[in-house]
This record gives sequence, structure tokens and C-alpha cells, in this order.
Amino acid sequence: MQTTPSSSIGAGLALLLALGLSACGGGGGSTPPVGPVNTDVKALAASQPGELLAYVKTKLADRQLQRSLVPDAIFLTGVPIELAVSPAAAASPDAARSGTTVQEAGVDEDDLIKTDGNVIYTLVRTSDPGTGKSSGKVNLQRRRADGSLDAATAVVLPSSADSFAQVRGLYLAASAQRVAVLGESQVVFDYCSGTRPCPALSVLPYPPMATQSSVVIDMVDVSNASAPATLPRISIDGRLVGSRLIGNLLYVVTQHSPQLAIDALPASATEADRQALITRMAATDVLPTIRIGTGAAQPLLPETDCYVQAKNASLGLEVTAVTVFNLQSSTGQRASRCFIGGVEALYMSNTTLYLATTRYNYDASAPNIRFAPQTSTDIHKFALSGLVIDYRGSGTVDGHLGWDWEKRSYRMSEWNGDLRVLTFTGETGWVTLNNASDPKLTPSPATLTVLREQASDKSLQTVGKLPNAQRTAAIGKPNEQVYAVRLLGNRGYVVTFRRSDPLYVLDLSVPTDPKTVGELMVAGFSDYLFPITDGLLLGVGKDANDKGVVGGVKAALFDVSNPAKPTQTDSKVFGERGSVSGLDYGRHGIDMLARGNVTRVGLPLFVANSNFASSQRGLQRLEIDTTAKTFNVKPMLKAGALTQDLSGDRSVQIGEQVYYFADGTVTAANW
Repeated sequence: MQTTPSSSIGAGLALLLALGLSACGGGGGSTPPVGPVNTDVKALAASQPGELLAYVKTKLADRQLQRSLVPDAIFLTGVPIELAVSPAAAASPDAARSGTTVQEAGVDEDDLIKTDGNVIYTLVRTSDPGTGKSSGKVNLQRRRADGSLDAATAVVLPSSADSFAQVRGLYLAASAQRVAVLGESQVVFDYCSGTRPCPALSVLPYPPMATQSSVVIDMVDVSNASAPATLPRISIDGRLVGSRLIGNLLYVVTQHSPQLAIDALPASATEADRQALITRMAATDVLPTIRIGTGAAQPLLPETDCYVQAKNASLGLEVTAVTVFNLQSSTGQRASRCFIGGVEALYMSNTTLYLATTRYNYDASAPNIRFAPQTSTDIHKFALSGLVIDYRGSGTVDGHLGWDWEKRSYRMSEWNGDLRVLTFTGETGWVTLNNASDPKLTPSPATLTVLREQASDKSLQTVGKLPNAQRTAAIGKPNEQVYAVRLLGNRGYVVTFRRSDPLYVLDLSVPTDPKTVGELMVAGFSDYLFPITDGLLLGVGKDANDKGVVGGVKAALFDVSNPAKPTQTDSKVFGERGSVSGLDYGRHGIDMLARGNVTRVGLPLFVANSNFASSQRGLQRLEIDTTAKTFNVKPMLKAGALTQDLSGDRSVQIGEQVYYFADGTVTAANW
């Protein structure tokens, strides 16, 4: 939520950072410093009538002072800049079925495929090769008694001629008989057009483009799967941070950068001109709006349902909103809360929502932009109960949540009311696997922090930490980078990598004294860890030799029933270097279903071989014998196109059938 730029950044680079990073949660900035980095985040306070507007006006005055010190500095409220734009009889619903792989049981996440056992719903992303604009459609396919599928019924989602739309994923609220598709719509334009102050083009590699974003939610009534009906589109100002579904309640987190008239004034505008615009501002100029169908835009929430943080020294004016929709309501029942500040990650349990953002501090004195040692992450806690969103408190931890957006939520986990957070606390770290082979690049160490709510002052207090003064050993081996993290109840599992794959078991049963209790060294590394039983983990990542050279896709089984002595009971490697799995493209690229003492796994793979003609793509089926703790590899279900892009590949299992979604179509097969 707070940014303090390094004084070593020159005005030109400061501008570039402001342009390229201003849309990030808490990112960006320019020199000179705007204030010290606070090491303790203060609680949010509910805005009283007029307080939010006064808070924003103070920020605008501070920004104008900053602008007077550094004429090149641009604070892009409302127009985050991008330096590039890319442009029969039904089967029984009681059959056992799999679903989207989620972090917390009962908390669903958006995906490209969903099922209620009778109908399979898929989200197909489409694009116009001429304009580069994308849209989407939802296909519904009813299962027959023999497991085969009827022809698809398509619901084409709305598109706009003047905007770029991107669908993210869909939800199925089965009892509400609703499908909800989330996406973003962006209007792209030249930032330098009109009266806006434009940076000298010599500073940038090419003219900057700007976007106006809105989050779109398309609802589909699927009470009659043969004739699904679209409902009015919901649009909310801002970008999509994330979403979750519990039962029929859809939680959507958005981040809005308001368009303020003062930011469109030309450089020649006088102080009187600026003050006049500030005086005329209203709270509605700052808060996001919501639009239902073709109706007029209306405020998403009143200012008194928003929170401010007086100690936040950031000059950014992002508005983060949490909105919950009752998908079963015929009247569009919803509720929202917001706060002034950015967010980059969310974690949600069945009763609590945590929103996190890193206070970025960039240093340009090094060859590459890097995090400064005092980087920290602010975390805000909200209790959830139906449509009630209750702010509980705020805290801060050292470091940041990593470079991979897909994995940030897995760095957090709640247990018995305490939040455990694993952060990276070094200045540099690994973004790609190529970094692992660079001996000059130091990976970032990791820190585990346990936060506990203190109701008296609405704070999240640190009650445990690892490493600490008594337990000084780092999490992982020296010069190893954390890859996979899974915090499950009173245990934690961490995988690091440089040349080998150490799996570390953490004992979190005493929140005030977390400790490492077990370690296992094996070849390769895991990107993701999945609990199969209480004492058995599935890891999926890459194989590697003793020099750290990465090979094919590796699946491994880890017996952690004795946390002090974890063992690898079986492993399988698919293909050679260049092979990828669905998990390389996101945390939902795997499908699992437990049937007695066997867990069936569907894993999309591109298997690369030195002889390219023998490379293949498809759904690799694995069976895990949870008694013997071994794999049984079944034949791959082949896909059509031979491509490494598995971002759209998914599968779902229903009874004795598996359904493989690839290239926009679903293929049914017996398991």
C-alpha cells in the first residue's frame, strides 16, 4: 500500500517506473522520497461522511508538491499505462466427480471447466485474428447414461467494438442454477492525446498507451441446460484482483484507479486551476461504479462503507473493493466494502478474506531493478458471514510474496485463526529457471511469519517467525530458491531448488515456535504440492541432473507420515528438457479424484523428445495407490494440435469417465 522510491533513481528512470509500474498494488514512484517506509501498518478506519474526500484531497495536494519537485513525474490516476498492448437420458448426478483443484476445501476458484455431474460447462476463449480482440463463449454438454456427451449448446458472451475483452474463468453455483463468467474489458487509447501532460518521448522506447479497465461478470441461467439464458452483464470499474465462490456467494475483489479531472490538466495549468478542480470534487469522483446491463452507472458503495489509512504515505489513489453477490437472489442482492490502497494477492478461507500488497521500493543503482532490503507486505483481514464483510485488522510482514502471481495465495494459510505467511526477504531472486544456472545471481531467502488478530487495536500481531533468534537456520539450503509452498493445518511443506530438490517439513503446531523438523534430498523440484492423504503428498515439477540442468516433467510421491523422516516412495519423469505440464500455466492445470485407495490424476502434458517427431501432447492419466504409495501410469489421451501451450487444457472426472477439454472441445473417454 505504500511506496517509497530510492533517491538514487534519476528523473528519467523514475518516469519509466511510474509508467510501467503504476498499475501494480503499491508499486511505482519517483524521486525524491515521499516519506519513510513505516514498519508497522496501522489499522484501517471506517470513513465518516466527508472524510474519504478530505483524505483524497490531501493526497492530491501532496502529489502536486511532488510534481513541483520533479516535473517529469506523472501519477496516472485512472489511466494505468502499459508500454505494450497485446492486442439423451441424463447420467446420475450422484456419481463421484472431481472439480477444480482449490487451495481450501469449500472455497471454489474460477476455472475453464465445471460440472454438476449431469452437465459439463466449459469456457472457450475466442479471438479475432484481424483485430486481436478476444471474447468467449460458454458451452453446455449434457451427459448421457453411458457417459457420452450431447452436442454442445453455446452461449456467446457479449463483446464490444471499442474495447478489448478477456475472459478469465467461470463458476458454477449449482443450487442457484447459475454460471458466472469473470473477465476484464479494456478501452485502449494514446495517453498523449488530448490535454494530458505527455512525457518526453526520448525517455520511453515508444509512445505510451493507456487503458481504462472494468471487471465484467456475465451471468447465465442454466436451469434449462438445453436453452440457457444470459442475464444482464455486470460491470465494475477497475481491474480484477481475484475471486472466490462459497456456495451461492460470489466474492470479487477489484482495484480501481479513479479518473480525476485534475490529472488531465495541461502542464500550463495554474495552481488556481488545480485548486478549483479539487474544491469541486465529490466522493463519487473517487469511488468505483457498477453498471447492470444497459442501466446507468451507479456508485458501487457509499463512502461510509469505505476505509482509509491515515498512516499510508503512498501517493497512489487506488480503491480496492470487495463485493459479494448472492447468485441465488432474483433481485441482485449484493454488498461491498472498500479501502484506499492497492492489493496484489488474496487468500480466502471459509470464513475469512486476507488481502495483501507489497510496499515496493526500487533501487536503480544495480544493473537490474531490485527490491530494497526494507521491502514489506501489508495484510488486511476481513471476516465473512453471508453478505457481511467485517474488517478485523491489519498487519505487516517482511519481504514480498514472490514473482509468480499464480502461487502468491499459496504463500498464505489460516489455521485456528492464525495466518501463516511465507515471504521472500532478499533483494534479488529467481524469476525463471534460467536464473538457477546463473552462479552470480543470489536467490532470495524465505521467512515464515505467523500473524494473530488483536481485537483491541485491530492489528495483526506477529506471534511467531522462522528463522528467529533461537532457530537461526534458513528455510532451505544456502543458495536455494523456494519453489513450492503448501501450508496444511499444523504442517508446512517447502520445496527449494538450485541443483537438487530439498523437501522441508515444518512443524507449525505451536504458532509461537514454528520449526523445521524434516528434510529430504531428491533430484529435480516441485512447483506444486497436493495432499493425497494425511501422510502422502504429490509433487509436480521438473526433473534435473546433479548439475541442476532441468529435464522433463516429474511427478513424485512423498511419504510425510513421519515428519522427521520424509521419503520419496515413487516418481515418474515424462519427456526431456522442454516438456511442460498444465501446472506450468496455472494452479488449475491438474485434476484429481479419490476412489477408495486409488487417487486418479489427469495431468495435461506436452512431452518433448530429442526426436521432435516423437513429441506428443495430451492428458496423461496417473493412478496413485495410496496403500502402496506408488504410481500406475495409464496411456495418454492424445490432443489434436502439437503445441506447448497448455493454458487452455483441463480435465474433469465423473464416475468411470474422464473428460478432456483441449482446443475448445471436450473429448469423453473411459478412465
